[in-house]
Parts: sequence; C-alpha cells; structure tokens
Amino acid sequence: MSGRPRSRHLLADERGQSLVLALLVLTVLAITLGAVITFTAGNQRNAAYQKAAQVARTLAEAGINNGVSILSNPTNSCCLIDSSLMPSSLATANTSTYPGGTVKWWGTIDNQMVWTLHAQATVPNPTGPAASPIVKAMTAQVQVHSPPPKKIDVAVWNTIYSPYGPTSSCDTTVAQGVNLTVPLYVGGNLCLANSATVNAPVYVGGYLYVNNKQASIGSSAAPVHSAHVGSYCKVQNNGTQVNPCVSEPVKKNSPDTNIWVQNPSSWNPLGLPSDFIDPATGKLITAPTICWGPGSCAGDPVGGWYTASSPGPLHPCQTVSGTPPVFDNDTTWGPQEGQPGGSVPGTFNLTPPQSYTCKTANGELSWNANTNTLTVAGTIFIDGSVTATTAGNKPIEYTGWGSNGQCTNNGDCQAVIYVSGTVFINSVKLCAVINQAGNDCDWKNWDPNKKMLIFAANYQGTQTGVGPNQGIVVGPSQTSFQGGLYATYQIVTGQSATTEGPLVSGQQTVITGQQFGGTFPPITILPISIQTYPQGFWIDPPKNYQFGG
Repeated sequence: MSGRPRSRHLLADERGQSLVLALLVLTVLAITLGAVITFTAGNQRNAAYQKAAQVARTLAEAGINNGVSILSNPTNSCCLIDSSLMPSSLATANTSTYPGGTVKWWGTIDNQMVWTLHAQATVPNPTGPAASPIVKAMTAQVQVHSPPPKKIDVAVWNTIYSPYGPTSSCDTTVAQGVNLTVPLYVGGNLCLANSATVNAPVYVGGYLYVNNKQASIGSSAAPVHSAHVGSYCKVQNNGTQVNPCVSEPVKKNSPDTNIWVQNPSSWNPLGLPSDFIDPATGKLITAPTICWGPGSCAGDPVGGWYTASSPGPLHPCQTVSGTPPVFDNDTTWGPQEGQPGGSVPGTFNLTPPQSYTCKTANGELSWNANTNTLTVAGTIFIDGSVTATTAGNKPIEYTGWGSNGQCTNNGDCQAVIYVSGTVFINSVKLCAVINQAGNDCDWKNWDPNKKMLIFAANYQGTQTGVGPNQGIVVGPSQTSFQGGLYATYQIVTGQSATTEGPLVSGQQTVITGQQFGGTFPPITILPISIQTYPQGFWIDPPKNYQFGG
C-alpha cells in the first residue's frame, strides 16, 4: 500500500506540459508569421523599387528618343552638324515630364559628325519619403552623313560659263580650230578665232566678232537652237558691223554675220534665249551659289562647306597613312583671317610619288601611287592651294565609293574638292575613264552623272604656274582633265591641254586652248555642295546604347 501515493504524485507533475507546448507552438508560429510578414513587405518594397527603376530606365530611353527625333526632323536636315541643335550639358539640358518621373536630355557632336546623345531620368523612390530618388542614365550615338547628290539646279553646269565683261575688246575667245558643241554663255564680247565653230546655243552680252569666214555659230545646214547677241556682229576686220545682230541668211548685198539660228524671222537678238533660262526661276541662268565658309553665302545655317566638309578643316581623317594634305592649320577659314588664298602655306600635290590615305565616315581623299588611282568621295576642303602632277605619262583614274568603287549608278562617285587658293593641273592625265589603249582619258564613254570630280578654287595666282586673275590652270601642255571646274576667277586651259566637262567662272572668263574638247555629256545630277549651302544631311539609326545608374 505504501507505493500507490507516489504514483499519483508523479502523474500530477505532468499537468503543465500542454501549456508549455502550446506556448512553444504559438511562439514558433509568431516568429514564422513575423518572418513571412517581413519577407512579404520586403518583397513588396523591392518590387516597387524595381518597378520604379524600370520606369526610370524607360524614361531615360524616352530622353534618347527625344534627341533622335530632333536629328531626324526633316526641318533640321540643314543643321545636323550644328552643335547648337540641342543643349550640350546636363546643366543646360532639356527636361521632359512623363507619368512617373522626369528626364533631362542633351547631346554633343564630335569632329567626325557623330552625335552622342545623353539622357538622365529621375523617379521618386517608393521605399520611403526619405529615400533618395532613383536616377538612371543612358547614352547612344548617331552618325551624321553628308547630303547625297541631287537633281537640283544643274543648268549652268551644262554650259561653258564665262560671265566677265563687256570691255572694249574680246572678253572670251573660242580658240582656233575648236568646235564647241555645248552651250556657251559669255557675259561680255565673244571672239571666234580662225575656223572656230560653236554648234550649240549661245548667249553674248556684248558684241560678236568672227575672225574669218570659216568661223561661225551654227551653219545653214545645222542652225543653233537659240542665240542672243547684245550688241553688233562683225565678220573680219574689214567687215561691217551689223547692229543689232541678225541671223543668216542676211539680205542680198548685206554684210555677213556668220551666225545661223533656227526660225530667224522670229529671232529677237535682244531677247533672252530659251536655252539659258532657268526653268525654276524663269530668269537668265547665273553662276552657282558657292558657300565657301562662314558668312560667304546667304541663308547658310552652319558655316559653309569649310565647316561641313569631311575630310576637311573641322572633320579630320579617321583613317590615316602616308602624308595626306593639311586641310587647315587653325580652325578659321583663310579669307576670314585676312589670307584670301588660304592659311595653309605652300601647295599640296594630290598625286605625289608616295601613296597616302585619309578617310572619314563621310568622305575620302587617298592616292595610290602604285595603281595611279585617286579616290575622292564626298566634299573635301583644303584651306590653301593644290596641284596635280606626276612623273611619267601613265593616266590617273579617279574613283569613289559608289557600287564598291565601280560607279555604275547615278550619283555613285561624284565629289568636290574645295580650295581657298588655286588649282594647277599640269603634265598629268587625270581621268574619270581611261581609254582602252591606256594612254589617255576615254573621251567617248564618260558618264558624268555617275562619276565626276569637281575642283572649286576661290582665289587667283597663289602658286607657280598660276598667274594674276587665274584661279584654275590646266596645262600648259600634254595635260588632260575629265571632270568639272569652277573658279571664282579665270579658268585657263593651255594650247595643248584637253578638258572634258563644264567650265564655270564665277566672276571672270574661261580661256580655252586649241585642244579644248568642246563637248561633254549632259549633266542631270550633281553633289549638292557645288550648288547651295549645306543642307540635306541624314543620319544612321542610333547605336552603341549604354546604361548607367
């Protein structure tokens, strides 16, 4: 009997265990619930933050797109290389407000015509009022390209344009034996040397003097389409002036004029010939508007082709080998600093004994002395003078980028070399197409609409071989050039130099030698840089996106 009370005592000690277990379970559940609540709240905050960060990134991309929209706006195609097109720093950036936040955006352009667009977006931090805002940044790059050739106003480029005069003597002379078959515009007095003929429309601001009866404008069998002579006609020194000039056949016993025009009965010699009327304006054609540098051209938005050319003074070579030309020795166009012939001293030879390379994203000026190939693409500007001369008689062919250098389509390989000084092409055959014999230019199979190099010279007499009033000289002998020439002053071709292509003087005269070709194929398309101020630039899609923040 003595053991039974002890058993009851032991059982009585276990009565509190259920409460302990319950408390332990509740504690564990409370800790677990707290952890779950903490974890859930953290996830919610993190999700809210990530969502806000994504909004910030989206807004940064929207800022980049705002910059791209500025560059792709057609009204800005004139000025895509103008650094003032958009703000250039965060401090001056444009600000755009969107649902969820704001974005600042700006851009800078480098000397290779590449815009770097920047955007910085700011979004409120959802983790608490004291938390710092969420900031995300983005950059992208956009390459700007020079304008392609266009069919704008090419009327004057289908002529020999010699505007100077009239003076008291011959202002423009067609040399002995030359047969000119492209329109001839003479602002002053025109003289035809022995047996010289013009079988194309003619405009003469002053008088027409025909040296002998073998020289003429048109013929009875093939009269010219239109003509204008502002003053009298006279054949030979002992001839009689016919004023106003009239078309052959003249009346019996009347002095000769040696000019035959279609429909002579309706020809008004004092009126404007239809072939020299600009269809866009209805007025007489004029010299092209050449936008050399800042301030030289009305309406120019960026500083002329001095500023826009690539390679050029402000857009140097990206790929370089050998010794390419020095485009400028400062960042100011020569005439602006009192050096009308340009600030680069000496004369650069485009075709020296050694090869050189200069390329940018927009153009190229390179010379391969081994293959005698001059590669010219885009618009190039040298603030000085150039020459093209080389030893030997092997012709030089120039080419460009179009159709992988094959130049098979219109506008493929058309380029302009601007010089502030003068151009001298001497004792070299510089050709668009070389003949089958390989000894000269092919004078029959050149298409200037697919392939043409134009030289443009702004000054006169700044190098040996180029005299006063002369801006471009071809020759004086054993020289060929196939392309276009523009000079503010005179263009002179030597007695035994041959050219094929338009010759256009802005203020002076065109002087031709006896070997002058006198003809070239019709031109319908040209680089925009030889016709007007910089415009028509275009861009590649944005690339090189980078995120920050």
